Amino acid sequence: MSMRDELRRILTIISDLTHNDTNSSIKDTEIIAEANRQSEEIEKYPNELQSLGLIQEDSSRPANVDYGMYRITREGINEIYNKEFR
Repeated sequence: MSMRDELRRILTIISDLTHNDTNSSIKDTEIIAEANRQSEEIEKYPNELQSLGLIQEDSSRPANVDYGMYRITREGINEIYNKEFR
C-alpha cells in the first residue's frame, strides 16, 4: 500500500469514527485499533494529516494522559470525497 493510500485509509478511519462531525474527537488508540496495525506504523500518519490541515489535535483532552485526541476538519471531510485524493 502506498503512502497516499495509507494516509487516505487513516483519514477515512478518523472520518468513520467521528461520523464526519468536526466537533467529535477520537483517541489515537481507537485509530490504531481500527487500522489493525502496530502503533509505531500508525503514529506518523496523524502528524502528516495534521500538517495537511485534514485533521487537528484536540487540545481539550484531559491533563496527564498519554494518548492523543484528533478531530477531522471540514477540509478532511471534503478531501475524502475528492476524487484526486484517491
